[in-house]
Amino acid sequence: MIKLHSFLSLGNKLLILKILNVSLLGFLLGFLFQYLLTVIETEKLFVFAYQKNSIQDTLTNTHFNDSNYLKGYVIIDDFKIFVDIALTDKQQQDGLSVKNFMNENEGMLFFLGNPTKASFWMKNMHFPIDIIWLDENFSIVHIEEELKPCTIAFYCPSYKPLKESLYVLETIAGFTNNHHLNIGDRIDFHLME
Repeated sequence: MIKLHSFLSLGNKLLILKILNVSLLGFLLGFLFQYLLTVIETEKLFVFAYQKNSIQDTLTNTHFNDSNYLKGYVIIDDFKIFVDIALTDKQQQDGLSVKNFMNENEGMLFFLGNPTKASFWMKNMHFPIDIIWLDENFSIVHIEEELKPCTIAFYCPSYKPLKESLYVLETIAGFTNNHHLNIGDRIDFHLME
């Protein structure tokens, strides 16, 4: 008894309590760390789903006059294209015909409101373009390349995708070829504040 009593002196008791506290603290910290990692990963998935829905909701509920465009950008293979977003009927009817030229890092994104097989034509255009149809996940569903402006007043062909799309991206001619875009590729889209 004397040996046990001397081993359990106040100093040893404090040492044992410190070891137990450190072990318990280590366990709790490990548990909290694992819990936080799970919450962060869940949050990332939630944020992605929310952003996708948020973009559609924002575009659906945004009201602009015909002369003001909502601004955004798309990233394709680390290349950023600044886009005017055509939301109003007039903006969508005019499309890029309101511009005389366009640089490679510029484009126009059409938000169609609901998935559809929207057709486009080159009436009143001043330069050739590529047209890229995108689904609700910004995955490419159809591409038309090197489309030239209509030159004959009474005949202007239209171009229509085989699958429904929610967005349409117009870029300068040759963009899809230069950046090796294919059906199924995904484009990142961001609204500008």
